[in-house]
Amino acid sequence: MAVLSARPKVAVKNIVVATDFSPAAEVTLQYAAAIARHYDSKIYLVHGIELPGHETPHATTLWGHEAEAEAEQKLQQEAAKCGGIECLPRVLKGTPLEVVERILSLDDLDLVVIGFHGAKGFRKLGVGSAAEYFFRHVRCPLLAVGPSVKGWTPLWEPKQVLLTTDLQSNEAVATRCAVLLAREHNAHLALLHVAPPSRAPYPEEQHLIDRPYFQSQLKELLSYKLDYPAEFLVEFGDDAVAEILRVARERASDLIVLSVHREEPWGLHLVHGAYRIVAEAPCPVLITQRVRG
Repeated sequence: MAVLSARPKVAVKNIVVATDFSPAAEVTLQYAAAIARHYDSKIYLVHGIELPGHETPHATTLWGHEAEAEAEQKLQQEAAKCGGIECLPRVLKGTPLEVVERILSLDDLDLVVIGFHGAKGFRKLGVGSAAEYFFRHVRCPLLAVGPSVKGWTPLWEPKQVLLTTDLQSNEAVATRCAVLLAREHNAHLALLHVAPPSRAPYPEEQHLIDRPYFQSQLKELLSYKLDYPAEFLVEFGDDAVAEILRVARERASDLIVLSVHREEPWGLHLVHGAYRIVAEAPCPVLITQRVRG
């Protein structure tokens, strides 16, 4: 997301939206249209046609089996639902990874919006899946709309933004996105870290000792020219993803922001649970790449 003017502001000019014409893709397109309407963006509406005989776990709303002419007709119909928004339909052919690579090679992308199907598919997919490739290789922010997101709003105005972090690396990009969005929409911003519970000798003292320490680390994320007020949350639990989802539900979060490592499979770090968070979150999840540092 580009930054304009002396007062930083989010600028989203080009959005890629993946669709397979399913009900999940319909919700995804409506979210993208609300964002495009807010920022006066252009939408590239993309549908991929799989090569004959190629079997792929359909985790993302992107691929289908139609003939090219049929796919183009369906895309035109979907594009018409965007109203006055400039929406350019594109049919891409190839294996899922080839289609993803072509999408990510488009110039001047500010945001990719994709939908995901049911949670069962998420649990079956592992390292090397096309969905993981999307998460790890996109260089701009990616908005993922999971199957637990119910409905949509015609306006893009998140009022409860939750930034979750494992405090393990430089998360400047995710923090900046969360702050700029919260500032733009006058939203409540909360930063969340989930730490493993203490086992011994005095686990009851963990809240008194560890919570202030982790809260100070969360505050450090906002220490560099990011003066937006925030709430700093520290929870304790063996299942970090479950705690993140619980907090998001209890606070009626409109948007979860997190980051993933480009260099490592997501199964090897916190946001190692990024896939599961998207699958079960009650709201869209904005995913950024972590920077080295």
